[in-house]
Amino acid sequence: MKMDFGYHPRWLNVSSPEIVIETMADLDAIRSRVNASKQVGGKWLYMPLKDGGPEPVGRYQLPTTHSLALINETDEDMCRFAIIILGFLLGIRLLPAGWGHLHRTAIEQGAYSSFTPHDSEIVPCLKKALSFYKVNRSTRNVKRIQAAVTLLHWSQAQYLQFDEFDYLYKSMDACWAVCSDVHAAAIRMTSTKKRPRHAERPFIMHQILSVGLPGILNPVSAQTAATIRNDLLHEGLISDLPLGQDIIRPHCTVEIREFVEKAILALLGIRASYLATAGGDRMRHFLGMIP
Repeated sequence: MKMDFGYHPRWLNVSSPEIVIETMADLDAIRSRVNASKQVGGKWLYMPLKDGGPEPVGRYQLPTTHSLALINETDEDMCRFAIIILGFLLGIRLLPAGWGHLHRTAIEQGAYSSFTPHDSEIVPCLKKALSFYKVNRSTRNVKRIQAAVTLLHWSQAQYLQFDEFDYLYKSMDACWAVCSDVHAAAIRMTSTKKRPRHAERPFIMHQILSVGLPGILNPVSAQTAATIRNDLLHEGLISDLPLGQDIIRPHCTVEIREFVEKAILALLGIRASYLATAGGDRMRHFLGMIP
């Protein structure tokens, strides 16, 4: 099974007997055309406008730049899943040919993530992801992981902080749904409650998945992401004020985003030194995959 995807601005050619990723020969010309677009500003490509008017289109596509082949596989959904996970690993929104973007999108590798894999780690990570797919293809967990990645990427395309927070919390909820299914027995041993509260769920994932826990997700903190979420979702309040009159705690969204990145990696079965970092330091880390 072979599928084209994009948009990725750099050359990437890695392979194994099971997975082959190749760059299209005209990448340099495609990159020049994208960078010359009037919709580009910094690392972002903004939504095109309808017929040159002020209103943005609802959907747009970027050119394909690479191909991914899964040797001896015929499952198109597996190939699409691999492409989405590849984009997650590279910190850029990669989509199969024919799929469209619904928000502004970053056109630089690493724009959406706080970790950087070496090229030599990409195929081993994808092998772990494909093993997860094969085990979970008959459940909702594959779709949940894809949703978590999508929400993680879309969160950074939001202009308002409370929208970014909302997308990130939903992404974390998707990770919890996978964790509570895949690690149900471990959760029963960790928690005395049949249905752990929102504030407890990140701590349980921290324990089971061995990922760093930032302060905003620690259930003993004076303010947690769960309390922010409850006020925002149920009452439209932030710090006891209506939306627009206060901001969410600084670094909150950074801490949640990095926690979600680590949770996705761990749920896919990828062990790495990045998972143990505390988070929230606004620094890039090497993935440091552990075989």
